[in-house]
Amino acid sequence: MFSAASRCWLRVGRCRLIVGGSGLSSTHHHSRMISDVMGWQQLQTKNIPLFFGHQLHMQRWQSSTSHRSNHKETVRISFNDCRNVGDVLKLVMKHNIDKLPPSTTAATWNSISRLIFKDQRFHHKRLELEQQIRTLLQHTTDSLSRCRQKELAIITLSIAKIVRSIREAHERGRVNFYHQAFGKVLQESSANPNQGMSHALAKATDANLPRFDARQLSNTAYAYALLGYDPKIDGKSLLGGIAKKSIDCIHQFNEQDLAIMIWSYAKLKVDNPRLFQSVGDAVASKRDLIEFAPQNLANIVWAYAANSILHPNLFLKIGDAVASKHDLSAFKPQDFANIVWAYATTNVQHAGLFQNVGDSIAAMDDLRSFKPQDFANIVWAYATNKTKYHGLFQTVGDSIVAMDDLRSFKPQDFANIVWAYATNNLQHLNLFRKVGDTIASSDGSKVFTTQALANIVWAYAKLDVKHPSLFKKIGKSIGALDDLSSFNSQELANIAWSFSVADIDVPIAFNDVFLRALVVKQNEFNVKGLRQLYKWHVWQIEKSNTGLPESIRERCEQARR
Repeated sequence: MFSAASRCWLRVGRCRLIVGGSGLSSTHHHSRMISDVMGWQQLQTKNIPLFFGHQLHMQRWQSSTSHRSNHKETVRISFNDCRNVGDVLKLVMKHNIDKLPPSTTAATWNSISRLIFKDQRFHHKRLELEQQIRTLLQHTTDSLSRCRQKELAIITLSIAKIVRSIREAHERGRVNFYHQAFGKVLQESSANPNQGMSHALAKATDANLPRFDARQLSNTAYAYALLGYDPKIDGKSLLGGIAKKSIDCIHQFNEQDLAIMIWSYAKLKVDNPRLFQSVGDAVASKRDLIEFAPQNLANIVWAYAANSILHPNLFLKIGDAVASKHDLSAFKPQDFANIVWAYATTNVQHAGLFQNVGDSIAAMDDLRSFKPQDFANIVWAYATNKTKYHGLFQTVGDSIVAMDDLRSFKPQDFANIVWAYATNNLQHLNLFRKVGDTIASSDGSKVFTTQALANIVWAYAKLDVKHPSLFKKIGKSIGALDDLSSFNSQELANIAWSFSVADIDVPIAFNDVFLRALVVKQNEFNVKGLRQLYKWHVWQIEKSNTGLPESIRERCEQARR
């Protein structure tokens, strides 16, 4: 994308929407949930953590297996004293694995899924460990036909957690001995699970779906959300079958099951309007939402927004519930972020909700528990919702400025934050200086989308915040590109207008490549964009630089009249 001489400048990626993301952060695990939002988008999405409650439910089930009386279960093993994955495997391999009953097999995978997160003491040889894992996997596959629905759900979710743990370890660069060994057996690639194993589990699940209860249905849907795919059985979607069964027994779902189910479908981007309608109706019809944990409320509205599904009664019910709470201390930063992001994304107005959330955040003495994406999504949501809340924006800005550095912020976080302040016409000079200094001194290792670049310079120009080094850095980065086809017409107009308003001359940014891009997209500019380009043209002429090509200049002059 860059010439050798330009590698010190910012990297520019392909155009992506500012609000993408998963809405869920991959760094939250164990007791927290959400977008690679934004995707959303956020559902950034980035983002995938373990639902609180599932682990406890599985631990209790595991403990009960060692006390279950069943004449067919000739081998009973208790994993309560196992401190790491190695202990689990050694304990299992001491027995004749062919005689392990399904309940013990499920408990084995459950124990591994819990312990693989922890620091390990490695007492295995690699080849020996891989062979033990393959033996366990083969036994599991062979015994699926004997598994009951509870055991199938536990095995599927446990393996999904292990795969999730492996992926997260690779993302963080903290891959241990067991991650490597399990990854080699359970995955065909970093993105795809072992197909033979996955198909066998899915086929056994499909055959037993009529007997699945609400918890088992939600556990299984969640497992496939962690794995990141929807299995097909004889050409039919397994998630489609789960949705159909869930709709039929929706009255059996508790608050957490409803949240997990709908979040899983949104995460997988599985389009099932009947399920979303059924879940929405079930929640909206409740007398109150007192029993819903804040995370459940957040995950439900996030799911609808991430899949662009409207359910006015549901959003009104949840909005009223949040707005009426006198104390929001039980809400975590990501809960706040996901909720307001969802309402802004779906363009659902609820003044009481935004006021109560804003009051709660603004009153906090310490926002160190907020992650960069939380800050970005919150202020973006308030600006998108056209809600000016000075106290909230001041508190967020002060908190970011107080941080030692902003290395943990992604380019999209910067863009969302400064865009939100500019859109609401709220100045925070120290915040803008710190963000500008960080971008200007960056080494080019982070990828800025075209929209991020355009929105950043637009925000500084809109609020008349002077930061020459930031503009020069971005200008040189744009000038180093051989092709600007990834920029849309509005982004090109915003960039040109911003440099002219800031009066920072970076000739390399507006070279022949930039001019050609204007000509190619000349029929795509609206009246506002043409007026922005005309202002830039006049400024360029004043600087004795090349202005607009004649064909587009005439259109700009007409738009100006």
